[in-house]
Amino acid sequence: MLRFLLILTISLSSFSAFAAERVVILAPAAGDIIQKLGAESKVVGVTKNLDGFPNAVEVGTHLKPNIEIIRSLKPDLLIAGNGKYFTDEIKAALGIRTYTFDPNNLAEILLTVRDLGKEFGKADTAAALEKSLKKEITGLKKPACRVNIFFEVSQTPLMSAGTDSIVSDMVTRAGGYMSVKEEKKVFKTGIETVVAGNPDIYVYQVGPMNKNPMPPQDRNEYKGLKSEYVKVEESEFSRANTTAFKNVKFLNNVFNNYCANH
Repeated sequence: MLRFLLILTISLSSFSAFAAERVVILAPAAGDIIQKLGAESKVVGVTKNLDGFPNAVEVGTHLKPNIEIIRSLKPDLLIAGNGKYFTDEIKAALGIRTYTFDPNNLAEILLTVRDLGKEFGKADTAAALEKSLKKEITGLKKPACRVNIFFEVSQTPLMSAGTDSIVSDMVTRAGGYMSVKEEKKVFKTGIETVVAGNPDIYVYQVGPMNKNPMPPQDRNEYKGLKSEYVKVEESEFSRANTTAFKNVKFLNNVFNNYCANH
């Protein structure tokens, strides 16, 4: 949390008091929040495969943004991910004020809702959205048994969500436990480690990072597991935005149903 707040302090310290009017989104997960704020019309550029902004120009991917196109749009604000993909060199080349969007948990998502609400001149809408998101995860039922979860990010190579990820926070809030742990967002692991963790529920995502995976229950290496398997959409589970709140409720129901049947 302190790391995140420091990033926000640095990124926002030079922001003006005026609402942003021409915005380029280089962090796809931020698109959902901007749509919820009703600020789509202020977005002039987006990364490839970010839907919901029909008037915006495509500016490449979050991994390889097209600097020339971004400059031509004359934005007054960039919303970008962490330094791994949006380096200081790119920032210097563009010379445009930047909001760093990199939440790892639900609390940090609420911070971004608040901050982006101010940036778009939508503070009241942001306050209402924050209130509704908090309400969405009230009344969760504590699972009656311990439920260990493995979350597959990709089959080949076998990658898992780490404890510094939005997935881990969702699992924890829903009453579950990560069966394989490492203090990263995503990390490479091995089949032996997964089997040794003996997950009660094996969640696997399908999307650009895990295209057409073989269902885990059909893989020979997992024949000895007695796990239940849950398939989810990558765009719903691996992006840290407002969908994380409904995912907590979804997982809480999955965990409680598991306990009721075991």
